[in-house]
Amino acid sequence: MADSEPYPYQLGNYYGGMPIPKVPEHCVGVDAGPLRFEVESRELTNEILRGHMEAGNKVIEDVTFDDYGPSLHVCGAQDGLEHLRFDCFVKEPHYHYVRHAEGGNLICRIDDIAEGDPIDWTLGRLRHRLPEMLAFAGMGELGEAARHRWSEVAPAIDRVAELLQQSRQMSESQRAVVVGDRSS
Repeated sequence: MADSEPYPYQLGNYYGGMPIPKVPEHCVGVDAGPLRFEVESRELTNEILRGHMEAGNKVIEDVTFDDYGPSLHVCGAQDGLEHLRFDCFVKEPHYHYVRHAEGGNLICRIDDIAEGDPIDWTLGRLRHRLPEMLAFAGMGELGEAARHRWSEVAPAIDRVAELLQQSRQMSESQRAVVVGDRSS
């Protein structure tokens, strides 16, 4: 990427604001040495997005957001800040590089056609690319700490795998109940 030529493709969409905050009471935390993983069952709708709008964040009015599924928040154990988020949603799976130093976040779509299941893809990134992804989010030291303390991080990823699957099942059953209630 030493080229100074502009490229027609971009990694994702950058937003000058933070992602929609997690709902702490919906999260299950897993300590992982220098990191803390938090798994949450989330829903994304236009109403939720409007409630989050702040400077630089704008809901696209002609797009209907109605998605749900498990999310994984990757936080620093010491600062408590979220640095990566993986939204393993049913319709539009994506992930975030949360760049606190810039006050924004980069959202990248997961190509679930090419990559398959977003949970499996997320777990693969955690197991094989986590330090690099943290560095891209502006947290190189945290990424190196995770690499050096991998014996604490790896077992936590196994627990996260279980929680993501449980969250998926819970999200699907909750959605089925809501859809069932609407048809009554």
